[in-house]
Amino acid sequence: MGGTEMQARSHSSDFGAEEIFGRTREGLPLWFKPERFLEPKFEAEAFVADLRRFVPLDTLSAELEAHLATLKQRLVEVINEDYADFVSLSGKLVNVDGAVLRMQKPLLEVQTQLEVARGAVAAELEALRAGLARRQAVAQARALLELMQATAHAMSKVEKLAAEVDALGNPADDGGDSGALDARARMAERLAGEVARLNFHAARGQGLPFVEALEGRRRTAAGRLAALLGAGLAAALRRRNASARQHCLQAYAAVGDAAGAEQVVRAELVAPLVAHALAEQKAARPRAGGASADGSFPAVLAAVADAVEAGAGPLLEAALAPQSGLHAFNLLANAVLAEIDEAVAAALPGAYSPGVPSTFLTNYSAALGLLARLEKLCPGRAALAAFRGSAAHASFLRRWKLGVYASLRFQEIAGAVEAVLVEPGAPPPALAAAAPNELGLQLQAPAALHAALLRCTAPDVWVHALADKLLRLALQLVARAAAWLAAGLAARAAAAEAAAAAAAGAPGAAPGGMPPPEAPAPPDLAAGGWAVGAGAEALARLLVDVGALAAWLPDGYAQRLAPLLACAPQQAAEAAAAALDAAAESLERQAQGVAAALGAELATGCAAALRHVRAVTATYRMTTRPPPSRPSHYAAGILSPLRAFLDAPHGQALPAVTRASLAQGVVAAVAGSFAAAAGDTLVTLRRTESSLRRLKKTRAGDGAAGEAAGLSDTDKVGRQLALDAQEYGRQAEALGVATADMPEYRALMAAVAPADL
Repeated sequence: MGGTEMQARSHSSDFGAEEIFGRTREGLPLWFKPERFLEPKFEAEAFVADLRRFVPLDTLSAELEAHLATLKQRLVEVINEDYADFVSLSGKLVNVDGAVLRMQKPLLEVQTQLEVARGAVAAELEALRAGLARRQAVAQARALLELMQATAHAMSKVEKLAAEVDALGNPADDGGDSGALDARARMAERLAGEVARLNFHAARGQGLPFVEALEGRRRTAAGRLAALLGAGLAAALRRRNASARQHCLQAYAAVGDAAGAEQVVRAELVAPLVAHALAEQKAARPRAGGASADGSFPAVLAAVADAVEAGAGPLLEAALAPQSGLHAFNLLANAVLAEIDEAVAAALPGAYSPGVPSTFLTNYSAALGLLARLEKLCPGRAALAAFRGSAAHASFLRRWKLGVYASLRFQEIAGAVEAVLVEPGAPPPALAAAAPNELGLQLQAPAALHAALLRCTAPDVWVHALADKLLRLALQLVARAAAWLAAGLAARAAAAEAAAAAAAGAPGAAPGGMPPPEAPAPPDLAAGGWAVGAGAEALARLLVDVGALAAWLPDGYAQRLAPLLACAPQQAAEAAAAALDAAAESLERQAQGVAAALGAELATGCAAALRHVRAVTATYRMTTRPPPSRPSHYAAGILSPLRAFLDAPHGQALPAVTRASLAQGVVAAVAGSFAAAAGDTLVTLRRTESSLRRLKKTRAGDGAAGEAAGLSDTDKVGRQLALDAQEYGRQAEALGVATADMPEYRALMAAVAPADL
């Protein structure tokens, strides 16, 4: 290394990294690796951050400066090694321009040859394009000429065939000769084929002067063909000539005039059949004022369907056959159904009125039966889809105002339930005894809901087209019942709060000389006031009924709906089942509220006996009675209302789990009230006794402070209340309620325990 490098390294002789890591043979520290500078992804910041963990920055800076000086020295040495060659390089390069000219000459010759060849190819290409354009123009002119010739030939052939058909005479003049009619139908079919060909050529040459000049003749020929086919098909239908009828229908199909053929079939075949059937039905019921008066509408449709099947059945069977070639026609819809719809609606307009829902449903079912009979004539799915998608099918169904029918059924079914829920009375009709029913429901409100739900799916109400509306009505009825229960429970809770607030006030006038509060308004049955005066028996029956309905909805009612929704998509059936589950859950939630209200009612009845707790004070106050040894008489009867309820038929009707939960809740609630009453009594006694003791001390002086040994009145009352609480626990155990782990009962025993314990 040079002197500069050695001088730089003399400044990096600090004790530290060098003595730890040592140096390489080149004199570099082991941690300093210059080859890292040549890496493609070298980053100076990362390099410095990596080394500064164990090398001081001053040492690193000194090493970098020394390495830079080494690189500069090496660069100077490399330049000096080949300096003579660099200087003599320009002298060795002689006659460069001549060499360039020698290489340029053949390149220019090749360029000239390529340009000449390119020009020749471009000229040939242009000549080919011109030739192709001339050929295309000639081809277009030839195609136009051929089109004109074909159009003229078709026109002349059409006119020639039309003249031949005219020469055969009128179908009415052949004297009923089936052979002549058949020959005329075959000629008409040939003429129709030529007219179809003429129409095809005219469509191809649309806008050409030659074709426009033939337009008048073409329309005349088309009109003559239409008249010929109409007369021929009508004659074939009247004479029941299957061969002539087939030729005429094929001719109609060839010219694409399906509507014309359907109109002829409707007027010449179907209309007389329908009119004759209607006349027979009218003659059979000369005094009938309408279809709704005597139920004649189903009979009329049945007679019309029989007549059409007998008279037009062969034609429909032939037209709908897979190999008939007559699939362009929709005779079943546009000829048969359209004529039946129009004729029956004109003869019996009152049959479509939804004013009487039962009659309307009967007539609508008969109409669906007619459609089902016609659909049986369809040989395949394509024909069935064409029939159902026709305008005649849609028009026939639009006559039936299903929306009005659904509204009337809603008013009928929902109105019956609403009348029971909001009708005034004392007691409310909703809680009155119900008529016998399959679920054994005891009250009118649940029974009315059950009857309404059954009514929604009854055969004389259910309409498959209204499945969504009727199912929605059923769910709305359940929601209305749940809201009715919720409103009743809320009103009952509000009444209980108001009663508690009134009881907490002064027994006489209101404080401050204010007048007493006004009497509460009578409960609103529609807002839930029905539940305010409901007793334990009514609540128990309601709880049983609501539970039965909640269990029946996802089970029995779902099974009742399943066959009615069999034709619906699988997703619709699953959605209906999920909706019923949700409705059942809403009733179950309200059933829990009814159970809580029932428990509160029973707890209130049991807690009424706790008024005797304060009477215990009078028993031992200022008396010489001995300490108590047995419970008070009232203790054994605290839970008598609960016991009587559980033994009654309406209590026995509750599920075992509900009975146990109800008993547990009532015992706990009464134990809490017992603890509060006993605690207040003992606290009052202790305060009074303490005050009397202090007063006696003051009067008698310190010398008379001692008292005879024995139990005080407070101790006697406490012992009596403890005995009463123990008796209450025994009565609860007799009802199957475990009091050992009940927090409320432990609080009761703690409240009556002696104060010094």
